Amino acid sequence: MKRDFGGKIAYYILIFVMLIVALVTLYPFWYCLVYSLSDPMAAVQKNIVLLPAGFSLYNYQHVFEDKRIFAPFFISVARTVAGVIWAVSVTGLASYAISKRKLPCNRAISIFLIIPMYISGGLIPTYVLMHDLHLFNNFLVYILPNGFWAFNMLLMRTYYDTIPPSLEESAKLDGAGDLRIFIRIIFPLSMPVISVIAMFTGVWHWNSWFDTVLYVTKKQLFPLQVVIQQLIQEAYVSPNDLKSGNLNQRTSTVVFPEAFRMATILVTIIPIVLVYPFFQKYFVRGVMIGAVKA
Repeated sequence: MKRDFGGKIAYYILIFVMLIVALVTLYPFWYCLVYSLSDPMAAVQKNIVLLPAGFSLYNYQHVFEDKRIFAPFFISVARTVAGVIWAVSVTGLASYAISKRKLPCNRAISIFLIIPMYISGGLIPTYVLMHDLHLFNNFLVYILPNGFWAFNMLLMRTYYDTIPPSLEESAKLDGAGDLRIFIRIIFPLSMPVISVIAMFTGVWHWNSWFDTVLYVTKKQLFPLQVVIQQLIQEAYVSPNDLKSGNLNQRTSTVVFPEAFRMATILVTIIPIVLVYPFFQKYFVRGVMIGAVKA
């Protein structure tokens, strides 16, 4: 289909706007990269825009040489993997049950599950609940409280409505129960929306740190984000020392906070970036279906 002159102008304007949006979105990551690859002292003295100032891998060397990040890294990985599996299982089963219109009190149950999406019990009641459940200093405090999110339930329930009921009916004629139908039929057909929820949940778990501050005091259970925050604070160099150039033996062996922060940002986002391509073919489809149907 040929476009008229006005249509071509609008088309090129749209391309130009999208390029600007893409550049604005990607530039912060590029800035983090070039800053983290810069020499710490040169980065302080120069205004970095597009290229590193004095190429150096010292910031990354400082990150990976500190043995304190390895155990927290595996804690974050374990939390993310277990959290995703738990959330997908709980939310998937709940959404499958709610999608059954013949379920007694279906609407009342749906409203009851959606209410916490708008009204929270508050921080203090949640803190007391975690204490009464004996989840303080327990790895399960990262997993159990985050198994069900109402928004994810609505997304999955909407997707289940697109699956033909005839598939379930034929399975029931063969003697399959609801649980077997869910595991063998519904779950494999729901990979697009499951991938979306897995990505949302995984990114949240990987970046989460506030629940550690509230419920965990054992350093053995600290995730990567909490430890990195501590390392940044330890790497602090006072402005007076920078201006005077009077760096003592300790500060001369640590990376400057801003450069160290940029390096740790990239270190923490790389695992998620590497995982995304495996979900990409399902992710876009799942988001679009949820957006249109919901």
